[in-house]
Parts: sequence; structure tokens; C-alpha cells
Amino acid sequence: MMRIDRTTFLGATYTVGLILVTLAMITGRYAHSDVIITLVVELALLYISLFRAPLNRKEIGIMILLAVSYYPLSILLGIFSDMVVVAVGGIAIYVAMTVRVELHPTKALLGGLYSAGLFFVLYLIVQGRALQPDVWMGLVIHVLLLYMSLSKRPPNKTELAAISALIISCFSLSIFLGFFSEIVIWALASCVLYGIVRAEPKFPLTKRAMGTGLIVGVVMTFMGIYLALKIGIVFLVGAEMLGAIFLGMKGRYTREENTIAVTIANSSSIVAIGVLLTYPAIAIFDLDNPIFNASHVAYDPALTLFFIMFTTGISAVFGIVLLAPFRKRFEHEPWPRVQPQAECINSIGSDPESRKAVGMGLAASGAWVGATKVAESVGGSTLSTVPYALAPVIPAVTVIPDWIGLSNSPMIAGIGFFVGWKRSLVMVLGSIISILIWIIIEGADGTIIYTTHLKRPEILYLALGVFVTVILADVVGTKEDRNLTPEEVQEKIKPQDEDGAIVVETPHKSDELSRMLRVKEELFSIETFKEDVRQIIDNPREFMRSKRGEIPVWIAFVSMGLFMIVGLVVFWFIKPFMQSSTSPLEIHWLLIIFGTPLSLVSAYFTARAVSETGMLAGYISDIIAIPAILFFRVTFSAITTFMGMLGAIQDAAIALLIHLKLGRMTGVRGRDILKAVFIGTMLGTTVGSFITFQIFSTYGFGGVDFPSPAAQLFGFLVLSLQGIGDFKLPGLSEFTNIHPALAFLYLLAWGTGGFLTGRELSKRGLSPISLVVGVLIPPATSVTILIGGYISYRTKQIQKPAPLIDHLPQQVEVYDAGYSKTSRILSGVVAGEAVVTVIFVILSAFIFI
Repeated sequence: MMRIDRTTFLGATYTVGLILVTLAMITGRYAHSDVIITLVVELALLYISLFRAPLNRKEIGIMILLAVSYYPLSILLGIFSDMVVVAVGGIAIYVAMTVRVELHPTKALLGGLYSAGLFFVLYLIVQGRALQPDVWMGLVIHVLLLYMSLSKRPPNKTELAAISALIISCFSLSIFLGFFSEIVIWALASCVLYGIVRAEPKFPLTKRAMGTGLIVGVVMTFMGIYLALKIGIVFLVGAEMLGAIFLGMKGRYTREENTIAVTIANSSSIVAIGVLLTYPAIAIFDLDNPIFNASHVAYDPALTLFFIMFTTGISAVFGIVLLAPFRKRFEHEPWPRVQPQAECINSIGSDPESRKAVGMGLAASGAWVGATKVAESVGGSTLSTVPYALAPVIPAVTVIPDWIGLSNSPMIAGIGFFVGWKRSLVMVLGSIISILIWIIIEGADGTIIYTTHLKRPEILYLALGVFVTVILADVVGTKEDRNLTPEEVQEKIKPQDEDGAIVVETPHKSDELSRMLRVKEELFSIETFKEDVRQIIDNPREFMRSKRGEIPVWIAFVSMGLFMIVGLVVFWFIKPFMQSSTSPLEIHWLLIIFGTPLSLVSAYFTARAVSETGMLAGYISDIIAIPAILFFRVTFSAITTFMGMLGAIQDAAIALLIHLKLGRMTGVRGRDILKAVFIGTMLGTTVGSFITFQIFSTYGFGGVDFPSPAAQLFGFLVLSLQGIGDFKLPGLSEFTNIHPALAFLYLLAWGTGGFLTGRELSKRGLSPISLVVGVLIPPATSVTILIGGYISYRTKQIQKPAPLIDHLPQQVEVYDAGYSKTSRILSGVVAGEAVVTVIFVILSAFIFI
């Protein structure tokens, strides 16, 4: 338990108060009544703190009464000033540090901190901000927290949930109404601190497990966002290793706590990148939208951050339980990417060398990237690629654009190791095609920026041709896998219970048994719904225990219903966001009503792909985007926003299933996994949204730094569908001097070439989507990935993940990083750059900007 030196703290506090009084007297206020009263109060408090025993309850009550009376009286008498705040604040600090200080030092510490916050708010009121809503929000929150920290017992789950809701509501309200400020940040941070310090969680949801999960989650979330925007494929590497390192710093390593930490970290990453397939497309293709155009006259950075956070948050929260009722359907699937990670978590405690290996990679990568950032800041030039980084010394290298060469990123090289040498080679093949287009078609012009190059119709039609290959392979593969052998059918329908009997775990009255049995037979009946609701209201924990942790199916539909209601209210009635200077962002109500339920279908089949192959691939664009664009005639921003929200729903649902399987293999209960996923979802919604926003504000989307290949392909797909609806073919406008028929045949040839190339790759067991990624990312990135792939090949420990057959490069794969020293070192390398870059982003946001 934390202990503090009360006498020293109070002595220093009142010494500072006396200094403030002295300064006021020096400035000519020595005869003012407020200054004299404050002088007397500070001297008395200093004497009592240093030379007397703490006051008793009666004396403290009198002191509080005097302070409470003095504050409004000073306003009525016209003497309210900063000195009044100093006097009242000094009394509040003494009370906070005295009440039960010997029995509850943590309470006293929180009381002192919240008293300081209250003092700061009162000071701002003196400075003329009394009518501002952020000040009043801070005042109410700090008074509430001061009371709770001194008088209440540790918060239970309901109170913690209420505090979480308060944080989300206050943040959203401050952004939406435009009064987000340092007071709001302080108040919300105080709420978080209260929950962290006062909560008394049970194993394995311990404070150190959750703290480790939050720390590792920030790193993994940034890494996921970084890779999603950089190469379009995300690999969640090394969370278990980082978790083991942090857990080992304080206490004994346990697999259960590491599972919680990994669940928080990976869930945050998965949720945060759920919207990155679509949202960057708005910045790249819809320049009239002020949400993602910093140069737009109506651009509001606070509203952009709120847009990302709000859409991600409501989607993820309502999506968590979407597939939970079907968890038993997936329990006995192989989950090829979860099993190695579970084995790593189970065995890592017996391998102390693993920490050392990860630490080596982390330190080396962090030092390299940190030195690079410092050199860039001092020299004022970019060192992101070689040879372009040598331009100040060798001006001749400027004939080569900055997106060709070798990327100066240890993370990208480390990711190449986990990508594997085959996939790396296919990516490089795509980059070779991109370079040939630059040389032959664009004349090897070194001044061409990557954004312009990437929008060449040849590149996009080539990517679409491969895209068609992937879709056809997926459809044909699905049809081929539909027929099962009798043995496979018998295995799939094998009953879970030996005798098939109904087990009644909770005693019931004899007259209730017939009703209970009838309810179990009528799965989707009104009786089932009424019975479940009654039990949830009576005793939620007993309800889940009687269901063996199984969530009823109707909860998933209720969750989707609530999402539809929120979507209709926000995007059909209120319309708080704009998609142009004059037009609000509007999602048609029919699209929300008919499109949202399809996310359940998409999430279900995507979960099947993950559980059987390890691949996370989305089907939402297939079943929603095409009819929505062709029949509803929705705008680019509307369909992009809606698709991003459905993507976040799906990813949150799958994140829960993935980690339920992980918990089953590491001995962690499902309800603890659910809580950890929720914490990770909140982390991804807040920190992940902030990181995405900060990357957009600093670098933008679609350039050489963050080309956003998935968004590029998605955006061109949407534009193509819109063009078909308007009887126009995208890209024809680039060929003004050629007959439209010839231009059409020219682009069709590129699409056909992409289709044939993708088909040949599929026949040889290679990944066509990797070719698309190679075409869409800067060649400097793919060459660096190839270095990691070569290391993978040389170590003879080649990972063989399932082929990336998704039509859009939105892949999230969990790889094992714990079976070789090389993989552990490279896990540290990947995490090291992520840590340094996160620090740099935070410093850029709060210090340099």
C-alpha cells in the first residue's frame, strides 16, 4: 500500500501558499482583506501541520464549515480573488490529507490530488472562466471524486462501469459541443486514476495484468495502425513476449495474467485497424470532405478526432457480443494462429532467455529509430529511404524519388521475417511492375510524388484484375469445400455430452422444471426471451452460471438493434458531420436497416475463415458495398463511413472469439476474457483513434509515408461501381487524346494481365493479394520486407500462414514469436520502433504542435 509523508507534504504546500501571499503583498495588496485572511489561514495551517497532532473530526468539521461559508461570502462582499482560492484550497488539502490518513493512505493521496484539481478549477474561475462549461465539468467531477475517495469503499463493477460511461460521455460531449480543453483532460484523467487506484480486481484481472495490457496495447495498437497504413497487412507480433517482460519486472510471471495482457493489447489493435480499410479512402478520393482534408475551409481537427472515436466506439461496443452466442460452434476448430501463441504463453515462464532476446531487439531498434528521429529534427531532412536520404551530400540521387530504394525501418524488416520469403518475393514482383510503370510510362521522372504515381489507372486496373482472381478463387474454393465425407459429418455432429441429458445445475422448484424444459426447447420463442430477461434482472451472475457462460442468441440481435437505432439517430436525423461545405454526412435509413444485419452473416463466415485457416478476411464489401452503391446511390463518404463502422463491428466480434479460444487454452475464464476484450476495445477506441488522427494530421493518407494500400483499392472499387452506375469507366479521363474505345481496351488489357498473373500465382500456391500489396506500397518498403524474408529463409524456420486470399488487403494474423532466438529478437525489433514512434507521435501532439 502506498504511504506518503503527510507532514512534509503539508509543510511544502503551505510554504508555497505563504510565498503567494507574500508576492501579493509586494504588488501592493498588503492592506486587502482577502490577502490578510489568507495570510492568517496559511500560517495557522502551517503551524497545525508541523507542530500539532492532526485535528479531530469535530475540529475538522468546524474548519470545513468556515471554508464553505467563506467562499460564497467573499463573492457577496466583492473580495473574491485568487487569495480566497488559496485559502479555501489550503483547507481542502489539509482535510484531504488528515481524514483517516493513518488507516487509508491511498485515500489521503487521492484526496490531496483531487483537492489540487479543485484548487486549479477555482483558480480558473477567478481568472474569468466561471461561465465556461469545461470549468464546470471539471468542478463537478473533482468534487464528486473527492467525496468518493474519502468516504466510499472501493468501487464495485457497477460503479466502475458508471465511471467508464461518465468518461466516454464527458469526452464525447466536450468534443461535440466544442469545449474540449485541458480541464476536461485533467478531469477525465482523474476519473481513470480513481478507477486504477481504488479498484480491487481479482486474479487474473489484476492491476499489473491490466496495466501491462494497457502499456503493451499502446505499442501494439500503434504497430497495427502503422502497418495497416504502411503495407495494408497487419501482423500482431510479440505481444506475449512484451507482456512477459513487463510482468516479470514486478512479481512472478503467470500465464493467466499474460493472457489478459495479450487479450487487451491485441483487441485494441484489432478494433483500431477495423476502420483503416475505409477511412483513409475519404482523405485520398473525396477531397471535398472537410473531415479528412486539413486544407478545407471547414476542417475542424477536434471534430475529425471525435468522428473517428465515435464511429469506432459505438461499432466496437455493440459488436463485441455479436458472435458470443455462437462460441461453441468455434471451440473445436483448429485456430492455427491462436494455438502457437497459447503455447508460447504457457511455456514462456520457463524460458528466461526469451526476455533477453526480445530486450536485445527492442533496445537496438529503439536506439536506431531514436537516433534517426533526432538526426531528422536537427538536419531538417528526411532519412526515411536510401538513397534519397543522401541527397544533401550527393545531389545527383534526387533523380530517384524518395519512394524507390530501401526503407530505413527496422520494423518493416522485422515484419518481413514474419511475412515469409515467398510472400516477400511476390510483393517485390509487384513493386517491380510499379517501377517499370514509372520508367516506361512516366518517363522515370524523379519529381513525381508517390500519390500521383499510385493513381495511375494502369496500377489500379492491374490491382482490380488480381482482385477478381481472388474473389473467384474464394467462391470456387467455397463450393469445392461444401461436400463432406461421412466421417467428417459424424465428427462435426458428435454430441458434447455423453448421454445427451439436460443437466440442471441450479436447483429449481418441482413446479418450475416443466417450464424450464419447455423454454430450452423453444430457442427463439418469446418465452425464452422473457425467461432470460427475468433471470438477468434477478441475478446476472447466476444467469450466466446456469447457462454455463453461454450468452443467449437474442442478445446479439438486441445489440444490432441498438446499433441501428444509434446509427439512425446520428446519421439520418441529427447529421452532426459534414461531407462537404454545404452537405451533411447522411447514411440512408434503408441502408442502415438492411445493411447492419448482414454484418452478422459477414462476421460469422469471417470467423469460420479465421478459426479454420488463421486468416481474418472481410466479406462485408461483397454483400453490402455493391448493392448499396448501385441501388441506394449513396455518396462516397456515406458508404465509406458505413463500411468502416461495420468493419469495426466485425473485428470486435472476432476479437472476442479469438481470445476466448486463447483463454480456453491458457486456463482463463470466458468472463475474464470478455472484460479484457472490453478494456482493449476502449483502449483501441480512444488511444487508437488518437494515433490514427495524429498520423493523419502529421503525414496524411495516401503518400509515401502512409500509402494506405487497402484504402486505395477500396476507394477505386467504390469509384468504379459509381462509374458503372453512371455509365462511366474510371480512368478514361486520363486519356484525352485517345479514342474512348481504344482507352477502354488499353485499361482492359491491364486488368486482364492482373487477372492472369493472379491466377498463375494461385496455381503455384502463392498469394495473389501479396502482388496487389507490392504494387500499391512504395518499392522501398517491399525491398526492406524482402530483407526480413531472406532472414526467415536463412534461419530455416519459415512460417507457413494460410494464403492471403481476401479481395482487400485487410489481414490480421497472430503469429508465434517465441520458438527461436531470431524470431524473439525480431519481435523486439518490431516493438522497439513502435515504442519510439509512439513517443515521437505523443511529443509531436502535445509539445511540438
